[in-house]
Amino acid sequence: MFVDVRDGAMNWRDLYHLCISFIVPRPIALVGTISPGGRHNLAPFSFYNMVCANPPVVMISNGLHRDGSLKHTCRNIEATREFSIATVTADIGPHMVRSAAELPYGESEFPFSGLTPAPARFIRAPLVAEARINLECSLRQVIVLGEGPGSSHVMLGDIVAMHIADEVLDASGACAPHKLTAVGRLGGKWYTNTTSPYEMSIPPAS
Repeated sequence: MFVDVRDGAMNWRDLYHLCISFIVPRPIALVGTISPGGRHNLAPFSFYNMVCANPPVVMISNGLHRDGSLKHTCRNIEATREFSIATVTADIGPHMVRSAAELPYGESEFPFSGLTPAPARFIRAPLVAEARINLECSLRQVIVLGEGPGSSHVMLGDIVAMHIADEVLDASGACAPHKLTAVGRLGGKWYTNTTSPYEMSIPPAS
């Protein structure tokens, strides 16, 4: 199979579904926000990663709704300039999927998903009480890519605080994958987790 992306033969939806089937596994950010009016919002994003260590910066990408309108998460972050990210683990995976339902703006996904909002230390956006890891983030920059359906607002956030459950840490102070059991996103309705991790070492060059 060869795809010349430049000639436009494949529309953006087909290209998207193809790419997310091999750009895997993707970490899932369960993003908590608050509206200017004080309403909680919760939604999962698999276009997510850490993009800088010094300063510590994470990225989430908000696609637009099919009608071209901003997603609720994007609206809230741009208005309040803060958000939280919970790491999705196997035990809260089903709740994460429920939080993806398209509820009306201002209606919290927390009760619908069965998850519980918890207060953060430095931001107003809620954490996820059941999550083993929560990040508190402040908005650094928004990068707009494209226009209309299929386009994205890429949001860069500074990590200002981390909440990590002691039981997922190993002796070195890092998170042990078999203890964390993080869930990753594949293509379609497929997900994976870290229940069978393995190690590989980089050999010396000489």
